[in-house]
Amino acid sequence: MVTILVRGTLSGDECLQISAAYPEAQVIAAEGEEFLRHLPEADIVWGALRPSQIPLGKKLRLIQVLSAGVDHMLSPELRASEALLCTTSGMHQETIGEHVLGLMLCLVRKFPAHVLNQREREWRPCEPELLYGQTIGILGFGAIGQALGRRARAMGMKVIGIRRHPAPSPYADEVLPECELDRVLPLVKHLVVALPLTPSTDLVVTRERLALLPAGAYFYNIARGKIVDEVALIELLHSGRLAGAGLDVFAEEPLPKENPLWSMPNVLITPHCAGSLPNYRERALEIFLENLRRLCLGRPLLNTVDKRAGY
Repeated sequence: MVTILVRGTLSGDECLQISAAYPEAQVIAAEGEEFLRHLPEADIVWGALRPSQIPLGKKLRLIQVLSAGVDHMLSPELRASEALLCTTSGMHQETIGEHVLGLMLCLVRKFPAHVLNQREREWRPCEPELLYGQTIGILGFGAIGQALGRRARAMGMKVIGIRRHPAPSPYADEVLPECELDRVLPLVKHLVVALPLTPSTDLVVTRERLALLPAGAYFYNIARGKIVDEVALIELLHSGRLAGAGLDVFAEEPLPKENPLWSMPNVLITPHCAGSLPNYRERALEIFLENLRRLCLGRPLLNTVDKRAGY
């Protein structure tokens, strides 16, 4: 008997859908100590596991997480496990594309200043900038990066995508390899980080690379905070060398109240919610159900992570 272990609770309808996708399985939903008690008998887990919990799942064939990023799970224990790790990649690109475009428009149209002026009942026009005609560099030109590229091109921007394995895209003027990053940075007015966090991308946006951006550039991060030298970013924003930043992720989350980013008038902060979606769980369940059906048929699964590469 195959055991599917779900972290948390299941509605009756969710349980029926899982049973229909894998008819021979028993489905167990549990939390806390009860979840850990069932983990040694589980063949499939829906939900994340901490590194210390992975060795308990000695029978595991599949770990299906509800997120696109898996940096919180990458560990020697995971790499040693024979279980496949699958994500919800492909579910977030439209919402994150809209989120970043919203941040960009807010910053160049000076909406934060307008909101403050409205609160104070001050009639104080601000001179905006245009996105039209500006260049955006997207570091990490996968599904999310291309969704943003499509929107940026519709705004009349020039789009440069950077990715490990470049290939032409209808949503970019150029797609270049990572080795071209330092050459590209001085050319972009808006830099967006959309990379997964892996050992090779940890702090890849260094102080030196931030300094390569032209004066008055804007910076956006919807990936992971640890990809960027946050101290250097704060200094460049404080000095005015960077005109502004839209940040959804941070090196420490929640962002500590004493962090100076909170009080910077040229920074927009959102609480790691760029990937939020209406009916998120239902959409994630659809991916899990499809992978259960594929597992039954012996077909390749959706969104399988290369545990060495980290994505």
